[in-house]
Amino acid sequence: MINEIVAVMLGGALGAVSRFLTVNFAAKLFGTDFPYGTLVVNTVGSFILVFFMILFLEKLALDPLWRVFIGVGFLGAFTTFSSFSYETIMLFQDGQYVKGLTNILLNNVFSLGAGILGFISAKAII
Repeated sequence: MINEIVAVMLGGALGAVSRFLTVNFAAKLFGTDFPYGTLVVNTVGSFILVFFMILFLEKLALDPLWRVFIGVGFLGAFTTFSSFSYETIMLFQDGQYVKGLTNILLNNVFSLGAGILGFISAKAII
């Protein structure tokens, strides 16, 4: 149990820092008029989680701590549907309905698309 807690803690710290850096990089790259950073982390996180889990469960004989470290710790802190929810609500509150609906559509389509791409990529390796 202690090993799992440490794995989640370390993965979470790295995921949180990675999210912070990615969101700031996306803001510099694309601007701040739309929550691009959250879209990027949700999309990338979906790809990584599905890709890793398929490989972990079907091909690699990794220690289960890696699943906890990456799946729960790193990606739990890296991706953020709670930020997506807040940012979408704020867009609606500000009367930016098209941006709010666009945010909902893009996060769902891109994240699911990235998950499918991660699945196909992992299956191609197996």
